[in-house]
Amino acid sequence: MTTQVVFLDMDGTILNEENRVTDFTNEIIQEVRQKGIKVFIATGRAYDEISYLVPENFEVDGILSSNGAVGYINGKEIFKNQLPMETVHKLVDLAEKHQIYYELFPYYKNRIALNRDKTLLLSEISTEQAGDVEANEWKSRQEALSEKIKWVDEIPEDAYSKFYFFKKHKTEIKKWEELILPMKEELNISISHSTPCNLETMPMGVNKATAIEAALKYLELDKDVKTYAIGDSDNDKQMLEHVDYPIVMKNAPDHIKELGKEVTRRTNEENGVADYLSKKFLIN
Repeated sequence: MTTQVVFLDMDGTILNEENRVTDFTNEIIQEVRQKGIKVFIATGRAYDEISYLVPENFEVDGILSSNGAVGYINGKEIFKNQLPMETVHKLVDLAEKHQIYYELFPYYKNRIALNRDKTLLLSEISTEQAGDVEANEWKSRQEALSEKIKWVDEIPEDAYSKFYFFKKHKTEIKKWEELILPMKEELNISISHSTPCNLETMPMGVNKATAIEAALKYLELDKDVKTYAIGDSDNDKQMLEHVDYPIVMKNAPDHIKELGKEVTRRTNEENGVADYLSKKFLIN
């Protein structure tokens, strides 16, 4: 019997404008799971921050976080990829040199930034929201600087899943991408975007599609399975191209919509995922 598995992005997909999963979306996800359909989260977010974004009774069959760098099934870590420490130090040095806002994500701990860069990072969001940045990303940066970043004097030797880089103007983040893109092999990184104003770097060869492959293999579902994915942005591109049935959010940019077999009727601010899942799996 063919098993159906749905992979859901978070930002711009199941998260609303307040960066939260609504109770209604959660209810629909649980009803879908009760029909024997497996539901995974596939997000750029770190695993440890997901619990703050969802209702208390939120449950899924697995979580693929940090753009595929780490995977969990039933709370158990099934794989983990990490950035080389040499890469970590090089990226910090480059960010400082080019005045780029950054956050470094260790596993199981608060994200990190250096004390000497605190003024730089705070200045990036000290003014009112401006430029090209989206409201939910602006809110996430404010939350990060007020609650989530641990300021350190030196980067500790640790396991890190990704860097997050941000600028209010998309032309500035594009210049940053053009700078480090030719260095991908040297830095041993892969690159992704979740909005036009950010750039994320993960270990080389890591993305949401590679995480899906690893999760299905672990569950021994890599043969008789039908896969679906719902996403909205560039860091969903490999995932949407990989699954059997890609679905794209109504609020996604046009170049991402071109990757979908369907586009949702509603946006992330209108419980678009819940509407789609209900129509696809619950209404006979």
